[in-house]
Amino acid sequence: MYTRLIKKYLLNLLMLIGLVSSLISSQSFAQDFPNRAIKIIVPYGAGGGSDILSRHLADRLSKRLGQSVIVENRPGADGIIGTAAVASAKPDGYTYLIAVDSHLLNPLLHKSLPYDTFKDLIGVTMVARSPYVFVTSSEFPAKNMKEFVSQVRSNPKKFSIANSEKYSLLVNQKLVDSEKLDAVHVPYKGSGPMMIDVAAGVVSMSPTSILAATPYLQSGRMKAIGVTGEERTPALPNVPTLKEQGFKDYDFYVSYGLYAPAGTPRTALDTMQRAIKEVVQTPDMKAILAEKGAVPVASTVDEFNAHQKAYFLILKVLAEKSNLKPE
Repeated sequence: MYTRLIKKYLLNLLMLIGLVSSLISSQSFAQDFPNRAIKIIVPYGAGGGSDILSRHLADRLSKRLGQSVIVENRPGADGIIGTAAVASAKPDGYTYLIAVDSHLLNPLLHKSLPYDTFKDLIGVTMVARSPYVFVTSSEFPAKNMKEFVSQVRSNPKKFSIANSEKYSLLVNQKLVDSEKLDAVHVPYKGSGPMMIDVAAGVVSMSPTSILAATPYLQSGRMKAIGVTGEERTPALPNVPTLKEQGFKDYDFYVSYGLYAPAGTPRTALDTMQRAIKEVVQTPDMKAILAEKGAVPVASTVDEFNAHQKAYFLILKVLAEKSNLKPE
């Protein structure tokens, strides 16, 4: 009896010591973080939207955090190579990933990944987002999406709709299914050649990023007939949303999210989220984002992770309707 009491007492004492040590360690981490360089991995090539955004962020985060923030490009395999590097990194708060929405599509498009999208990574914040813009040649006889849909519906197989990656394919499929359109699907391997063909009238219409469309819109070779999202974008204030034109459920965005390896201390996640929120709200960063048709978001850790899980389910339904299967 006495021995059992002693053992119980010692066990409780050890648990208490462990709890106190954990609290002290957590407080120490909070006080010290960050105390060395932070790395942000971009799983795409240099010069793209994610890369440019990451480098603007890195410069400003370095000043706020008092430590170097290094951007490293690890492109390849639909962003999987760079994402896997972060998923397997030590969860110490010093390695992060910036990725767009195709990150959530990868589990739906690949039979096997070297990581689990939701178990091996945790979201830190949605940094910013930009709507998709639907564009046609300036010569196309439709001023808006309602007129475009009417013409396509009246002329089966006469018009074509293009996409440059799987995410915009889902946006197209949503339009085709919802409006019962019989249009020719034309896939491209990049937005560059697709924009050239849209401007030339080789293909009738495509959704794309505002960044890709801006030179053609400014030159008058293209016109915008609608944008996705809940409200008009400051980058194209005269272009109505699809919602304004009577089309429902087109909340598609090019979203830039920051992720960390699962198990990263919450203190580090919150510190990074707060620092990014401060950065993207500055006038100069808002101006940089506006040039790309993007607006700052800086959602909290909990908000971002909840959004990711909900949005993944939406993409899963669209992928099934589009008959996109893992390869």
